[in-house]
Amino acid sequence: MPKQNTPKLFLFLIIIFAIIILFGIGLGFLYSSLPAHHPEKNKQFCENAGGQWTDDQTCLLSYKKAGEICTDGGQCMSGVCFPPTLTNEQKINLTKGPLKNVEGTCYPEDLATGCVEQVLVGTISKESMCLDD
Repeated sequence: MPKQNTPKLFLFLIIIFAIIILFGIGLGFLYSSLPAHHPEKNKQFCENAGGQWTDDQTCLLSYKKAGEICTDGGQCMSGVCFPPTLTNEQKINLTKGPLKNVEGTCYPEDLATGCVEQVLVGTISKESMCLDD
């Protein structure tokens, strides 16, 4: 008789295992829908996550402090990613068009006034370097 119960036991274990997996997936969806995981939804969620709610209804989450490596001001607490010192060759190339794949450092918040040179989405241009034509 034990051999006849083996398929039923095996089926029972598979069903239990499937229920546990489905329960885990359901909890994952529930957890990911919590407000803390969606600061972009509204001002309160954004500010609770340490972000800054902008006039155009977007959340800016800034993580990096002054001096840390960045490729865009949106990664920095100051909102400015300062470019590295350019070589003469880079300066010449900048007159021909934007330089891509540039890494800068986050600029101190207290110094961010006026036109500040900056890296925007890994790119610097004459405009982002505060250069007139």
